[in-house]
Amino acid sequence: MAEGFNVRVPKTAELVANHIRRRIVLGQLREGDALPPENALIQEFTISRPTLREAFRILESEGLITVRRGARGGARVQEPSSDVVARYAGLVLQHRGATVVDVLEARLIVEAPAARMLAVRRDRAAVAARLQEQLDALDPMETARFHEFNALVVELTGNQTLILLTAMLEHISQAAALSYSRVGRPDDVALARKAHRTRQKLIDLIAAGDAAGAEQLWRVHLTEAGRVLGEGAGATVVDLDV
Repeated sequence: MAEGFNVRVPKTAELVANHIRRRIVLGQLREGDALPPENALIQEFTISRPTLREAFRILESEGLITVRRGARGGARVQEPSSDVVARYAGLVLQHRGATVVDVLEARLIVEAPAARMLAVRRDRAAVAARLQEQLDALDPMETARFHEFNALVVELTGNQTLILLTAMLEHISQAAALSYSRVGRPDDVALARKAHRTRQKLIDLIAAGDAAGAEQLWRVHLTEAGRVLGEGAGATVVDLDV
């Protein structure tokens, strides 16, 4: 006789949330769209008002809708955001006791190959120009904004999975960088200038189509940056409250 097993039957509110979530993910509902009034949704799904509001709470907790109370209130759509995923991933890592060094090591593995991917593209000249525009807009001493350049390196690969993974890791490592910048070190100016020069060299290597050189340079840079932040954070557990 086969062993029995428990099958969890979704609650009605979860089923309603699933239906609305799918419409958002498929683009049938877009950013800022208002959901139908509560009475219309109650009739559409044949549910009670408490069940509908429970479904709203599920979607609201996922960052997919915002709900306004009152006579002129209602639910409006928010498209899925990598920021929400990054924040939640950070909380999970914090709960598990992951250290800042853990995150920086993972970031190195994920981000370094992005430089190679850009250097082998046919439109690498345009990619390099876009990176140059970003770098020129940054003050070499404003290290807290260097993450914007890093994020663009990954974004320009067009690989959505890589972009999402990097966003999660960058969100956390940026928090570590902000904590570090509050402490400061005597050689901060020299490090900032070196980081700026490295980014310029990366752009030049990408424009030249030197895939191996671009990846190696970016790997070394991320390793050194991680070492500096790691020394400042030590064995500190990931903390997003900065």
